[in-house]
Amino acid sequence: MNPYELKQIIKMWEQETLTVEQAVGQILLHLQQLGQRLGQVEQRLEQKIAVRKLKGDE
Repeated sequence: MNPYELKQIIKMWEQETLTVEQAVGQILLHLQQLGQRLGQVEQRLEQKIAVRKLKGDE
């Protein structure tokens, strides 16, 4: 399940067309995506640091 865009979630909440459960579910989906993206960024950063250490660019 893909989350709605944040702007759409806010709009739906303001229009009261989104239940509390739906809003929480959407927020959790966004948090999950952000966690995955952060993990990817951290992994790339660790790889770059490792490469620099191997090159002696500390």
